[in-house]
Amino acid sequence: MHWSTLKEHIESIIDYRIEEQSVALKDWASDTYQAGLEESGWIAVKQDLTVVTLWQIQPKAISPSNSSLSQELLDSDHQQVIGKLKSLLELLLPAFTASMAIGNHASSLSIREQGIQELSTWMMEQLDSGQSKASIPNGYLLKERLTSSMIPFLLVADSVQTGTLATKELEKLLYSYFGGEVLLLPLSENEWFILTNRELIEDSSDLKQSSSRDANVEIEDTEEDILMEFSLGLYELIASEWVGIFHIGVSKPIIPSEKLLSEVSLLKETVALGRLFHVKDHIHLPWELSLERLLYRIPDEDRADFVARADRYSDMLDDEETVATLETFFKMDCNVSETAKQLYIHRNTLLYRLDKIKQETELDVRKFEDAVLMKLTLLLYKVTKS
Repeated sequence: MHWSTLKEHIESIIDYRIEEQSVALKDWASDTYQAGLEESGWIAVKQDLTVVTLWQIQPKAISPSNSSLSQELLDSDHQQVIGKLKSLLELLLPAFTASMAIGNHASSLSIREQGIQELSTWMMEQLDSGQSKASIPNGYLLKERLTSSMIPFLLVADSVQTGTLATKELEKLLYSYFGGEVLLLPLSENEWFILTNRELIEDSSDLKQSSSRDANVEIEDTEEDILMEFSLGLYELIASEWVGIFHIGVSKPIIPSEKLLSEVSLLKETVALGRLFHVKDHIHLPWELSLERLLYRIPDEDRADFVARADRYSDMLDDEETVATLETFFKMDCNVSETAKQLYIHRNTLLYRLDKIKQETELDVRKFEDAVLMKLTLLLYKVTKS
């Protein structure tokens, strides 16, 4: 039985309609705010790390069928029902929590933890069966909390050298880093899907604009830039806590109740492509991997045919320095000066390397068409040889 089903059963028992609302725990902690809601007849029925759920019994109105009753009598009856409902909840909710427990230890889990288990299990089942379009079923405990815009992250731990990356410890770290609402959904032993409030982007953007006004300098960071910065910070924090190899994928804000599965699939594919095509990178962004996504879907035979002509200079493509030079050159939009700065080499040294590549491949990457061919060859060579 889900939370919404319990509410329906109680409504049928007491023969009154129950209104429900959720308030932030930080607001509920205010005595004045709490007292005002309680005076209005709101009852706190459950609480997790950040949200308190409230119920309010809606009074009955006088209808033609009960016109002989006075409004005062109905109001008195209404107050009695509120008192009885509080007593009923004290008895019923602990039993309901226990009945929803999953596994031998689940009776000790909070409603929020059970909701996470329920949602994680459903996600893994859907992904294992190849589904990526389904919406969260009605009645799931967390669905009502996933109707606002949130930022999705995917964390993958390839290896952890110090300690165990436990979900509980990771959740604490994420909460301190993001400074607010975080939902951590385990997908496997080394994979977690993270949802946090969209306000992160807006708050960060406001802060940058304020700083830029003070300094008389215009800073126009895009949404993509801010997401990249948060991902880098998160990676450095996790890598400092647990020494190991980690990968993070991040996407633009979504409404999780509508696009949860499709976004998980996108980020899983994004991290997989990033690890395959950009071995040294740890942050993977879907909007930067469009070409890689397209190339990966080319059949193996066609890929091999395209790369076959590169076999004669495979030694060059296996050379880390050459590959790093090409990748940096493409990343800097084929700008020689900027590439030399990024590689910490003299401009003439870079020109020498580019001339050497031209001699071996007959492709002058300073020309647009040749640069495109080399970029495709380099990407396909990586995936073919992997």
